[in-house]
Amino acid sequence: MTNKSLGRGLSAFLDAQDVVRENEIVKINVDAVKQNPFQPRQIFDEDGLNSLAESIKRKGVIQPILARKLEDGTYQLVAGERRLRASRIAGLKEIPAILADISREDQLEIAILENIQRENLNPIEEAEAYRRLMDEFSRTQEELSNMLGKSRSHIANTLRLLSLPDQVKDMIRIGRLTFGHARALVGRDDAVSIADQAAKQSLSVRQVENLVKQRKNNRLNDNNYVNSEIFNLAEQISSLIGLKSTIKLKGSGGVVEINFQNFEELDTLVQKLNG
Repeated sequence: MTNKSLGRGLSAFLDAQDVVRENEIVKINVDAVKQNPFQPRQIFDEDGLNSLAESIKRKGVIQPILARKLEDGTYQLVAGERRLRASRIAGLKEIPAILADISREDQLEIAILENIQRENLNPIEEAEAYRRLMDEFSRTQEELSNMLGKSRSHIANTLRLLSLPDQVKDMIRIGRLTFGHARALVGRDDAVSIADQAAKQSLSVRQVENLVKQRKNNRLNDNNYVNSEIFNLAEQISSLIGLKSTIKLKGSGGVVEINFQNFEELDTLVQKLNG
């Protein structure tokens, strides 16, 4: 397929590609439609689905799903997962569908685009979708930016969320933390404790940013205090043995290094140690 710009929307993508068969809106059996293996969205709101199902019972499915026909006569969903799920809840036997010839790459891109346009993906699902496009289809961040109509900085910041601890990512998935909260926690070894505090106290993004800054300053002050104490201890050792000494911390312990210029200084040190 030729290059395309998905940033203009799903309809622009379909118009730009020779994938939709002319006037081919058909009714297909809902049980014959298989899930889209590239669906980036993992969490579907049950109340929202039930509400959509009630609407479908009254008015039917207004917008067809997008699907591709498989060799065994069944269909694989490309776009319209909520409509398909709600139709099953509503008890429909058939659903209107547009049949299209879609590649694996386009199938993933369309699924991502559909959800991003409707703001259906949570930040972690969005990040995982970007990572999948990069890993499976060798897309760069620049290409994703052009394809999806998102700034490169947004894509980069979203991808960074994948480095957060799983516990924090789960909180983002279920909506206990927002994208703004998550950005402030990237790279923090205390991300879980801050995330817990933010969720329990319903902290705003600004409050979380201030909390991160406060902890950073406290840690810096603690380090400065420790470094000052270690320097003083090293000076005391140097004064006692007459040789320059340094102390290097390692975990809960450390190493004392004594510097000597020649073997005479080393011999003098041994004599002092022997009393």
